Amino acid sequence: MGTRSEDGRRDRRDDALMLDDGTAVRFRAVEPGDARALQRLHARCSGRSIEMRFFGPLGKLPDKKAARLSRAEGADRLALAALDPDGGEEIAAVVRFEREEGGEAAEYAALVEDRWQGLGLGRALTERLVEAARGRGVRCLYALVTPGNERMVRLLRGLGLPTRRCREGGAERLEVDLRGSGKVDGSADDRLSR
Repeated sequence: MGTRSEDGRRDRRDDALMLDDGTAVRFRAVEPGDARALQRLHARCSGRSIEMRFFGPLGKLPDKKAARLSRAEGADRLALAALDPDGGEEIAAVVRFEREEGGEAAEYAALVEDRWQGLGLGRALTERLVEAARGRGVRCLYALVTPGNERMVRLLRGLGLPTRRCREGGAERLEVDLRGSGKVDGSADDRLSR
């Protein structure tokens, strides 16, 4: 993500996503100091968005959970944050994966602030996460999706990679095969099997 300057620091000007309407949105890896920003993102999301992400209502994002979610970079996990173009360093969306211990599959999750939903932000950020996951040897991303969360289903199906959908408890499990030859740009045909 981004080029490095002569002194080895990352040049974050290159770390931008392009939304469907042409808006450029900076992004970066989630950092340990982001716990409060994640809590503010959570507070700005609607109850429905929180229920879709956390499988039920959740009041304030607890400090302990926010701290855990902000420590999200390592060989087996990564979280990327999109920064609000209108709000400096405020986080507008976050996507993450966490690899199953000793495996090649990783769980995927996303939260996009309501006012940025439907503009391609979640998809663009997820495409970058897929690139990073592939680079770390992850072969399959899966998401546990609450019933009625069709936006998440469309986002993952729209990556242009082979997908598989099955039931797991009270949720659907949507698997994305990262070994697929499709380009992660949302332009490939629908390859969803049930």
